[in-house]
Amino acid sequence: MDVIAPQLPQSALEHWQLGPVSQVKRVPTGLLNKSWRVEAASGTYLLKLFKDVTGPTLQFQFRVLHTLGSAGVPVVLPIPSIGRTPTIILDGHELGVFPWVAGRHRSGLAMSHSACRHLGAVIGQMHRALHMSVPPSTPLQEKPQQTNEQALRRVDELLELVSAGRGDETGFERMAEQTLRLKRGWLVRLADRRPPDTPSAVTGYIHGDLHPHNVMHGPDDSVVALLDWDRLTVGSYAKEMVRSAIFYFTYGDERGLDVGRIAAYAAGYRSVFDIGDAEIALASHQLWWDRMTDNWVIEWHYLRHNASCDHLLPGQTALIKWWTLHFAQVDHALRNIG
Repeated sequence: MDVIAPQLPQSALEHWQLGPVSQVKRVPTGLLNKSWRVEAASGTYLLKLFKDVTGPTLQFQFRVLHTLGSAGVPVVLPIPSIGRTPTIILDGHELGVFPWVAGRHRSGLAMSHSACRHLGAVIGQMHRALHMSVPPSTPLQEKPQQTNEQALRRVDELLELVSAGRGDETGFERMAEQTLRLKRGWLVRLADRRPPDTPSAVTGYIHGDLHPHNVMHGPDDSVVALLDWDRLTVGSYAKEMVRSAIFYFTYGDERGLDVGRIAAYAAGYRSVFDIGDAEIALASHQLWWDRMTDNWVIEWHYLRHNASCDHLLPGQTALIKWWTLHFAQVDHALRNIG
């Protein structure tokens, strides 16, 4: 066996009937979990070492995946071990084996309108199956939206930090100051645009981390797998639908969002799981406000002294600027109003 994977639990694969193994190679995954691609006589597999979610929480996740799979949602199910368990415990570590999923991650901007509609339909199918078959054990507790006063106070605090940190040669401080002053002006002028603290009406278990890197597409851009369920949680279906659209269909610059593709995506979603205009409009309004009042990249830079995400700030600033100027257009696209 050709092992290209340091620190691989050597005896883990003996707990699955995969046949002779020819190669094991480490593959990049999340920050905590570790994974290896396994080439065996019976096929190609993914061996996963779970660190982020384990034990009863992980077993619940697998039960949800089986429910979704039975409903036709494209998910990847664990392969039972020789002991007929979805995972094993080896030297205190929990591991599982999954079929290897062939495919690619895609930007929604590269997809046809038909493929965007299909994406929306798959997410709608997932939400409908979760809503009908996996009732939440606890009700959703939503955080109230920041008030204008809270947001302004935070902006002013961050502006003081920016002013005290002069000497940056990367251009980040200039970008941070421009972003904060832009937002400050809007928070003053658009104080009446703060969304109501109305709770979401249609809630239940959601994926929790649905973005292009957690969706695998086939050659025709159809969805072949929804991946990485470690953030499975109770939430608003509408917010996950809207948030996913923003991730998939943003240009990352002054062009903002592709509302044509968003409309196709929304049409696909609502053809399968129609949660109503009011719910989608509320989610869009609240998520826009979240973007307006959230400054996490700047906070990471100055409060955590972590510059690893500095490069995201220009795109985030361009998006909230464009979204604010085209708020009605985005709202209409998400509700699929022509």
